[in-house]
Amino acid sequence: MAFGEPQCCARMGPPRNGTHIPMRTLITLIALNLALIAQHGPPPVSAPDLRTEGETLISNLRQHTFTGARAGEAYFSPNEDMICYQAVRGDCPHYQIFVQHLDGTRLVRVSPGKGLTTCSFFHPTLPKLIWASTHHDEATFGPPPKQAGRYAWDKHPSFELYVSGLEGENAVRLTNSPGYDAEASFSADGSQIVFTSERDGDHEIYTMSADGSNVRRITNAKGYDGGAFFSPDGKRICFRGFRDTANPGNAQIYVINADGSNERQLTFDQAVNWCPYWHPNGEWLIYSKNIGDHRNFELFLVLVAGGESLRVTTHPGADVLPVFSRDGKRMMWTSTRAEGKSQVFLADFVLPELKVGAAK
Repeated sequence: MAFGEPQCCARMGPPRNGTHIPMRTLITLIALNLALIAQHGPPPVSAPDLRTEGETLISNLRQHTFTGARAGEAYFSPNEDMICYQAVRGDCPHYQIFVQHLDGTRLVRVSPGKGLTTCSFFHPTLPKLIWASTHHDEATFGPPPKQAGRYAWDKHPSFELYVSGLEGENAVRLTNSPGYDAEASFSADGSQIVFTSERDGDHEIYTMSADGSNVRRITNAKGYDGGAFFSPDGKRICFRGFRDTANPGNAQIYVINADGSNERQLTFDQAVNWCPYWHPNGEWLIYSKNIGDHRNFELFLVLVAGGESLRVTTHPGADVLPVFSRDGKRMMWTSTRAEGKSQVFLADFVLPELKVGAAK
């Protein structure tokens, strides 16, 4: 795979003015560029060959993370010059939270580098992140069970929610309850947090104020509800639920009012429908669903008002955890389409013009 060439050695011929660059200078410049690539990772590159037939809603596809065993679940910063995500890299065998500039530079680890972490998200107006971690529990520091390269995380009961600066400074613990607390995100105005908690004995969706107060349970159904996000106007919440008692491996996409009323199910097939995310117009959700076995997940669109789903990706691998830019013209997601390892990808996106029930 081509990572792009360092600027200093893009042209190795003689300069246009006829002067000669000493070999020692060339070697020094090349070494400096290689050191920068080693420190920050290679810059994002266009990869049109990684788009497969039928992926007509996306274009200008490029890869944004390259290093480590796997990386994923990336989100845009409010001004979209940075992304946050989780990755397994370096000495820690668990996912840790990282922030980097969208151009691939300035890579910073946010989480402490011990224990498990998952699910980071930018505050919409302040230079802060929310993320879940078990670094307060030394029993979680050991190596995890082998996941055979799959993008997965452990729903460990020691997970609690933290808010910190963009480089991990001034971390504040927001939750202190029995069981799993994770999968958190802010409302568009930053006043509310929606998250998954096991505090009442089942994995349910909760909301709370940004400072951790006023906790309120939103869902009340047996099964693992999670992956929730506020709608752009803050009035609704999307999530996925593993509620099928006859087929517990199946999951469906739901929308509910932020006060817990008017829950509606949007998908109904025998599959794992998960990781929904709002399009900024509030009328569409994008989500992932397995096609056949659990090695091939594809992205789909569905109208919140109802209707059949429209397939977005066709690659025979895992395409999961999609998000949109604020204008909806770009989509970022996690994919195994490059060398079979989950990494973060970005593409231009065009929303189809379809009415309720018209998607195929």
